[in-house]
Amino acid sequence: MPTGMRYDGPHTLGDILRARAASHPDHVIVRFDDSELTYGESLHRATAVALHLAGRGLVKDSRVATMIANSPSAIDLWFGCAIAGIFEVPLNVELKSDLLVDIVKRAGCGLLVVAHEFRPLVDPVADRLPPIIDVEDVPLDHPGIGTYVAPALGPQDTSVVLFTSGTSGVSKGVVLNHRANFRLAHAMIDNPGMRDGEVVYTTFPLFHIAARYVSVLVAMILNGRAVVHRKFSASRYWDICRTEKITAIHYLGTLPMMIWNQPPKPDDADTSVRLAYGAGMPPEIWDAYEKRFGLRVYELYGSTEQGAVTYTNDASRRVGTCGRVVADTELEIHDELGNTLPPGTTGEIVVRNRIPGIFFGGYLDMPEATVKAWRNLWFHTGDAGSLDADGYLTFRGRLKDSIRRRGENVSAYEVELVINDIPGVHESAAIGVPSDIGEEEILVVVQCEPGVVPDPAGIWRHCDEHLPRFAVPRYLRFVDDLPRTSTNRVEKYKLGGLDGSTLDRTRAH
Repeated sequence: MPTGMRYDGPHTLGDILRARAASHPDHVIVRFDDSELTYGESLHRATAVALHLAGRGLVKDSRVATMIANSPSAIDLWFGCAIAGIFEVPLNVELKSDLLVDIVKRAGCGLLVVAHEFRPLVDPVADRLPPIIDVEDVPLDHPGIGTYVAPALGPQDTSVVLFTSGTSGVSKGVVLNHRANFRLAHAMIDNPGMRDGEVVYTTFPLFHIAARYVSVLVAMILNGRAVVHRKFSASRYWDICRTEKITAIHYLGTLPMMIWNQPPKPDDADTSVRLAYGAGMPPEIWDAYEKRFGLRVYELYGSTEQGAVTYTNDASRRVGTCGRVVADTELEIHDELGNTLPPGTTGEIVVRNRIPGIFFGGYLDMPEATVKAWRNLWFHTGDAGSLDADGYLTFRGRLKDSIRRRGENVSAYEVELVINDIPGVHESAAIGVPSDIGEEEILVVVQCEPGVVPDPAGIWRHCDEHLPRFAVPRYLRFVDDLPRTSTNRVEKYKLGGLDGSTLDRTRAH
């Protein structure tokens, strides 16, 4: 089924917001933990945001960084920037110190809008950032709302820049247009066969692609409702689904296993949830998960850069795989030389789009990184996988120097950069090790300068000060020498996993 080809409605976020506000102004589009927004309210508030930003001199194609947790304010800034044609750069709300400054500067943002609760992360480096305003101070009414004329925008216009650590080196800004956003939402709708009026539940942050285009935009297209909570609770998950009358849940990473590990209850399947869609369902619990919770699982493979690449659907289903490639995309498995590998052989997953503009538009202001990622006319995902004889993809892990932890892609390079800055540390190497709840934990192997006594508490304290919480390593190990190649590169594959000399922060006293 060609992804998104059936849809003949609006193709920009501003267009769909205006259309829904005109036809269903009182329809609730997003419910939060203790508040909600209708289409009419959202359009009014977003227009006020657009006018406020214009009053600050921001015009179409300007760049604004936002640092806001799941809340109505996050929707206001998202929609306001979208209708004004301003590139929003949503920031992880745990960023701090040099990493925060680096991303905002590289993104070329002329303004940072931050929720007041995150001021303690921003204020210490405020002198190195563009002008900062609290989102609470952005007015949600404006005398010019009734006469506001939004700039003309089309599907090819940039809508958002999302920073991801999915590749080696520093985080990169993924430039996405409206066409890519809508194409991703339609992949979510078409493959599992979602219905009009679907009620979608997510606890993923609105500064990521998942909550925005895999949940909220899906609900907008379907005239449904998105329930967006700020925190995930495994023990209350199904009670929330019952209360909110959820019909579709989005999962990633460790979420399925954390729900599965809850004590079974007689009413586990007594909900309105029909389907679960996402990435990371452990094959060993897949069938049992469906039976226990009375739903259907639809596994996919994708990324911020390409959206959905493969998907399971009712006509194409093989437990333990990510399904088959969607119709608007090509996928192959390549070796290190770019040769296509036969079925059953593990190599790098490479993809390319059959329709222009449905993938990302490159890495922001990083042309060399963009060209490198697209070498040989294929986008190199940095992920390992294999295809079986029938074209079903099995994800085998990551090839690139990144670690998947708590639903976040962590750049090993950025963790090492922070630790290497500690006096007495000669060099460090960060790797991912298996976690008992899925995905990975971070292990950093540290080589100190000669004569320096290792100080694990000091390293963890420094990481707390300079890294977002999800990037702070759980494990440390100290060695006299890191294994190296003849060109002095650390051979990470020789570092192994956990051993008797590994320090676990969760057990430190």
